Amino acid sequence: MGSLAMMAEALGMEVEGAMWRRRAAAIVRRMIEVFWDEEAGLFRALHDSQPVPVVTPFNLYPLWTGQLPDQIRDRLIAHLTDPDQFWGEYAIPSVARNDPHYAAETMWRGPVWVNINYIFVEALRQVGEFDLASTLREKTLHLIMDQPGIYEYYHAETGEPPPTAAEAFGWTAAVFIDLAIQASREEEVQSSGESNDGDR
Repeated sequence: MGSLAMMAEALGMEVEGAMWRRRAAAIVRRMIEVFWDEEAGLFRALHDSQPVPVVTPFNLYPLWTGQLPDQIRDRLIAHLTDPDQFWGEYAIPSVARNDPHYAAETMWRGPVWVNINYIFVEALRQVGEFDLASTLREKTLHLIMDQPGIYEYYHAETGEPPPTAAEAFGWTAAVFIDLAIQASREEEVQSSGESNDGDR
């Protein structure tokens, strides 16, 4: 809904833009009320009204809204940048490294999927963490470039494609192209001495 607000405002539809921003803010408030786990410092999915006990990047997705209170935003970033969980040389594993369900080679149980990384590059930019966003972007680009092909997912400890990972995978290629363009634009901006805050 935040995107709808931006589109409305770009079209000069200020009333509609304000309406979509109010709706987006209401959803964020409700999301915090229902899914925020204060003790763990992250959001929990629910199954049959019970919290799902696995820690994955999806527990941190609300960061992408750019509308969280500072104390919640900071706790999510702390989880994301903890190398025992999600950061480290090969970020971001699909299950936290210190979670008992983590399995480095099993699909969606641990390997790195670059489409997930892309979401967090955008989320970090959304909340003004441009240096972290650039770091994650570089980690992702090197993860892909260090292998002889473009794969579906990557081992979270070695960076290599597990045997079951498909090669010549479409969304990995698409993410690589977009992140490479971002990196190129950032280099151009830096060389010209301008600010790149929020630049696409």
